Amino acid sequence: MAIISKNMETQEKIISTFEELQKTIYDLKHQIVEFELLFNQACNRHIDSNFQKEWLLDRISSRHDMITLRHDAMLLIRDTVSAFRDFDGYFLDLKQLLQSVELLMLNHADEEEYEIAAIIKKWHEKFAHAIYFVGDLTY
Repeated sequence: MAIISKNMETQEKIISTFEELQKTIYDLKHQIVEFELLFNQACNRHIDSNFQKEWLLDRISSRHDMITLRHDAMLLIRDTVSAFRDFDGYFLDLKQLLQSVELLMLNHADEEEYEIAAIIKKWHEKFAHAIYFVGDLTY
């Protein structure tokens, strides 16, 4: 059984969490593109129906706005966390990293941007869990 230092194990967990964030951003970007295509199709349907399908436009537009909000919030998180990454891909000053993400969350809450603050909180908890995990000590 290989012995891995606590620091390397923490790095692995936080890198994994960061990669999960990156994948989520990537997936949301694709959803945004899909909803833009749907919106164009809905516009055509709306026109073809003598402008009777406004509800469809509203529904797609609302969903698009929600996904865009999530995407933009996660970009803020990624940028904040990336500031603590070195050239080798390791994260430095993990306590400060968490404090920065928490400050980002609190700033958005102060601005009454509660949806964004909630998204940031979720990822703050994920990064905190990655940093302060307790390994399995059973044998």
